[in-house]
Amino acid sequence: MKNAAGAAAVFALALLGAVPSTSGVERPSRAPVFTSEVSLVLLPVFIVDRDGKAVRGLRSEDFELYEDGKRAEVVSFRYVDTTSPEDQETLRQASAARRRFLLVFDKSFTDPAGLNRAQRAAGDFIRRRLADSDLAAVATFDINRGLRIVANFTEDRALLIHAVETLGIPSLTRISDPLALAADLSATDVATPGVNRAQLNSQAILGDVLAVLARRMRAAEEESYRGNIMTLISSFEDLARGLRGVEGRKQVLYFSAGFDSRLLVGATGSEQQQQSESIAQGNLWEVDGNTRYGDARLRDLLAAMTRSLASADAVVHTIDVTGLGSDRSLTQGPVAAATAQQASAIGATHDSSGREALNYIAAETGGRFFKDTNDLESVLHEMAEMTSRYYVLGFQPLKEKGNGAFHKIKVKVERKGAKLSHRAGYYERPPATSRTVLQKQFEAAQLVVTGAGENDLRFSSLCLPFPVSGERQPLGLVLQVPKDSLSWTPGKPLSLELYAYAVAEDGSVDDHLAQLVRIDPAQADPERTARGVSFYGTLRVPAGKHTIRLLVQDRESGAAGVQFVDVTVPPYNPRAGFLLPPVVLEDVDRWLKVEMAHGREGQVAAFPFQMAGKPFLPRASLEVNGAGPEKLVLIAYEPRRPADPAASVEIRSSLVDQQGRTVPAGMIRIDRVQRDENGRRTYLLGYTPERLAKGDYTLRISLDESGERLESYALLRVRPGS
Repeated sequence: MKNAAGAAAVFALALLGAVPSTSGVERPSRAPVFTSEVSLVLLPVFIVDRDGKAVRGLRSEDFELYEDGKRAEVVSFRYVDTTSPEDQETLRQASAARRRFLLVFDKSFTDPAGLNRAQRAAGDFIRRRLADSDLAAVATFDINRGLRIVANFTEDRALLIHAVETLGIPSLTRISDPLALAADLSATDVATPGVNRAQLNSQAILGDVLAVLARRMRAAEEESYRGNIMTLISSFEDLARGLRGVEGRKQVLYFSAGFDSRLLVGATGSEQQQQSESIAQGNLWEVDGNTRYGDARLRDLLAAMTRSLASADAVVHTIDVTGLGSDRSLTQGPVAAATAQQASAIGATHDSSGREALNYIAAETGGRFFKDTNDLESVLHEMAEMTSRYYVLGFQPLKEKGNGAFHKIKVKVERKGAKLSHRAGYYERPPATSRTVLQKQFEAAQLVVTGAGENDLRFSSLCLPFPVSGERQPLGLVLQVPKDSLSWTPGKPLSLELYAYAVAEDGSVDDHLAQLVRIDPAQADPERTARGVSFYGTLRVPAGKHTIRLLVQDRESGAAGVQFVDVTVPPYNPRAGFLLPPVVLEDVDRWLKVEMAHGREGQVAAFPFQMAGKPFLPRASLEVNGAGPEKLVLIAYEPRRPADPAASVEIRSSLVDQQGRTVPAGMIRIDRVQRDENGRRTYLLGYTPERLAKGDYTLRISLDESGERLESYALLRVRPGS
């Protein structure tokens, strides 16, 4: 169905399986951004008393809010209690007020036993502790690939459980969506935590060597280990930058055993004594300054990383997964292995516990450090409870400074002994070219899930159910993006990203489509007659109510558009007739056409808009010329009625304007009828409306064939310029 003129110039690349990389991204020199081109900033404020309990009963006038040192008026105010079932739907409508949890599993500085405990606790947390309005995400860190998003911020609990149980391992995961919002869970059994997990490789045992040689080897290993720590810090710095545009407070739950704190604070105990003796004896080559005094560069990088996270309103709660007893997590790492092998030769023992590092990260971002427990489920229960009550203040920015400018925020409250926690400020939205891949991934997912963010790319959409036998019903989907909504310039290629998600009432994603398209307008539309690009595809969903979430992004301009379309899919009933709303048969030569790739691996669904066995492209909206002729297609299902070519057919229509007045509907004639064995009837109609004023009308159309009467309604829009 591709336009012949544009087939060679429109390259459709399936986005399935593409996981954005954060490596090689230039890091910011400033503090992170919170939101974008805001007309109203929503600020979550957490307030606790001396006992750490949430302070309730405050009013708007109890708060003083300052932006860049100047008093700002609080124009909206709300107390949030996420444990209240009555507030869940209201919270869903306020993106910044929703709790967001990011579960980060450290696969390099953790042993398999600790990782298994963390997975079990996280699964329990998702199933039992999240409120209906909460959003959660899952990520992993390892020294080879850095930090990777396995599941983006979502309401889909099944997706989150799958992400926790597989941790993005390629042989186990079924998450192929580039925004990490959907998975093909029907294609695999859910993995059991602790089974088929990638095992960490142990260090080969070093031979018995001379003491000086052992120290030199340890120095080389520690340099490699130091590089691993820098990879961790760099990954969290990228995460902080990525979270800038995500609204609300982000509660980051970091499951790890931490890294060797000697590299931060220096040697202690007998090792420090041994190094002092070496210095006294003049054997300076036996002493590594970074080991003795700590690595100042690492400390500076770690401090900068925690400041970036705090500025992004990301609070990191570190959870020591080693449990009670000795810290065995680092026996798999190079430093601990080398230290154990060299201890007798060096005559030194030391504590390689990562707890000091974990405690530092939590303290510097305003989070808590949890340790000395094997019951991580209780830890996460406490986490859910301590973050469940807070206030949300809304204020209008006093003055714009320009792209990327930082605005400092300070909140005061007149309550003795109260301790406040809120983000340090926000940035105005930076240009699209300066946003990282991870930042774009988070922001796109936020736009799809909550609708929060820039929505400035115009497009039209059509989504209709087609009843067939089976558990899942096809939804025919058409998106039309006019070229005046795009950075459409002859000789300047552009790239479009398309996403479609069928979301059930419980927040789970039943099906999804994703597509990347690169277009060179000079080659795709040499005559400059194309109206834009039409995308089409098929979703398959079970019967029930669904919200179809659609996202279109122009990579070059950074513009994005989102639409939420509510669709009720009726259960298949062979004894009941069904009439779809009429659609306009689109002019095939006026749009570049691209079929969207299906999100479920190995599944190919036929496009349901067909006539005489051939697919056709409908107009994405029922728009007509007020006086000119149009071609309509009407599709009816009467499975119990056998096809009868001689049956009489009568089609009637009526039209009502926005004031409720009946207006002339125009003339409809039947040009062709296609009857299929499955009870489907397809009618090609010629429609010439009366001279109608521009605007919206309600079209009622009825079909009577051999005494069986079916009706449907549609919004008829008269085009501008008619």
